[in-house]
Amino acid sequence: MANVIGPFGLSQWGTASGPPNFAEVHNTPYRIAAGNATAIFYGDLVNMVVAGPSGYIQQWTAGSGSATTIVVGVFVGCTYFSTSQQKTIFNRYWPGSDATGDVNAFVVDDPNAQFMIQVDTTVGAAVTQTSMGRTADVVVNAGNTTTGISGMALAAPTTTNTFPLKVVNFVTTPPGANGTDLTTVGNYVIVAFNNQTYKSQGGV
Repeated sequence: MANVIGPFGLSQWGTASGPPNFAEVHNTPYRIAAGNATAIFYGDLVNMVVAGPSGYIQQWTAGSGSATTIVVGVFVGCTYFSTSQQKTIFNRYWPGSDATGDVNAFVVDDPNAQFMIQVDTTVGAAVTQTSMGRTADVVVNAGNTTTGISGMALAAPTTTNTFPLKVVNFVTTPPGANGTDLTTVGNYVIVAFNNQTYKSQGGV
């Protein structure tokens, strides 16, 4: 059965050394600047702001991987003081406004974490065994403001060493489930971090 297209960003799968739910959300004080008007969705890749205000994270921009633009991790929610509600709230995604002061962000940044992601339609075909070990960027599709879920999907694997992700496996079970058809575009792929904060030899 052909895969149904419905990108969801990066969904935590496990780690290189353990089963699901062992990837960590570190207590590192990641923050989003209150003035950052770009929404960040649950399952989005994030990186440190390079061109001010430094020290904050932002949504990953496709094609931005370089020696100084390094992925931090995967965004999974935030807390902030809501200007409109006049109280501190938890939100699954950062809507791009309504915060008084910095936004506290939760990010899965375990360097050994693995994630499931859907192959983007622009790739034109399934990503299969021939791409094992290759690196990849993401396609930044619009996130869902109702559910807060990311729209990021996997771009075509390549050999660019500064791309944020690496292909490490493929979802093939249960047979017939969405994402398991390796003959059509939109299959589900397991990826690990490639050029990431705790793996890269460079700084921001």
